[in-house]
Amino acid sequence: MLLSNKHRFIFIHIYKNAGTSITTALTPFASNQLLQMANWAAKKFNIYLKAGPEPFPSHARATEIIDAIGRDHFDSYFSFAFVRNPWDWQVSLYKFMLKNTAHPQHQLIKSMENFENYIEWRCEKEVRLQKDFIYSADGELLIDYVGRYENLHADFDEICSRIGITVTLPRLNVSNTKPYQEFYNEQTKERVRRSFDADITLFGYEF
Repeated sequence: MLLSNKHRFIFIHIYKNAGTSITTALTPFASNQLLQMANWAAKKFNIYLKAGPEPFPSHARATEIIDAIGRDHFDSYFSFAFVRNPWDWQVSLYKFMLKNTAHPQHQLIKSMENFENYIEWRCEKEVRLQKDFIYSADGELLIDYVGRYENLHADFDEICSRIGITVTLPRLNVSNTKPYQEFYNEQTKERVRRSFDADITLFGYEF
């Protein structure tokens, strides 16, 4: 999550959707001070908020930010996020957690031995949807712009145009180097389709 008072934007960081690159590019344009908020919010979230360009945790959801600062305040910023094909997203998550020894789930993922076992675990034990970062519980889109990882540079340029800055997007934290389709067989492909149907349908993705 990244916030700028000067340029009036809020970036909702859905993990493994080029968020590290986007954060790196936009941090120089982000605020260096905490949001000015109502006293009740500051007191309620005093252990949750912090000074700097990221006053919330890196992967805070739109609903969490709205709860803290209020809907009117949130809506006064241009808010955006990026989503990704769920089949591709799972490959990226798997590769990232497998190679990043500091990740809290690294040992768990390593113990699964292969991608097929990972998908079985993910789909049965820990399904997390991208839509939950940017939609309300009753299905309302809470942000102004949903970019696509598959159209990353064009969509990022559109965002920069809207917030009035010019910056080059670096290529950082890349986990996968071959087509995600090569990781799947029919069973794992179908598991992801069933478990992530909400994202697949909402954002219009296909395998």
